Amino acid sequence: MICRGAGRRRGGAGEARIVALIGFMGSGKSTIGRLLASRLGCGFVDLDAAIEAQSGRSIKELFAEEGEAAFRARESAALAALDSRRRLVVAAGGGAPMTAKNRAFFRRVACFYLEIPFEEFLRRTAGGGQRPLRSLPLSELKALYEKRRPVYEQLGVRIRAGGRSPQEVVEEILDRLRGG
Repeated sequence: MICRGAGRRRGGAGEARIVALIGFMGSGKSTIGRLLASRLGCGFVDLDAAIEAQSGRSIKELFAEEGEAAFRARESAALAALDSRRRLVVAAGGGAPMTAKNRAFFRRVACFYLEIPFEEFLRRTAGGGQRPLRSLPLSELKALYEKRRPVYEQLGVRIRAGGRSPQEVVEEILDRLRGG
């Protein structure tokens, strides 16, 4: 019963096959996506994890060994493979919406932009971990954040995720899917 009564994009009538979560690194897409899928009783795909499983390498390794352009091609192929699926929540990588081909995918699904302030992104990702772009200088990270934000805003229903629990964010998304 995923998205029954929810619009394909912004909450109108109809039924969405896929709910996509977009946003900058550290916005909670994977955590919220898992919780949302559980509440909706449907499948969940973390796009980065799917790429890692398919390639047998981490995102950080893929960036280092193949470069960002090759990674983005893998990302586009992974999204295209999901296009015909039903009853699915997708947590997209932060850069996935930046490719024109991928933006078409996000326009066809119920898309939500998990917005967090830049300062919260810095706190949430302080360890860097497996995020290859997190190692960029602070000025470049800020420029990347500012470059991506208008694209996220154009594609998804904005959900304030900063300073809120994952459960609170899930409840708001569920409310929006019900047309609230």
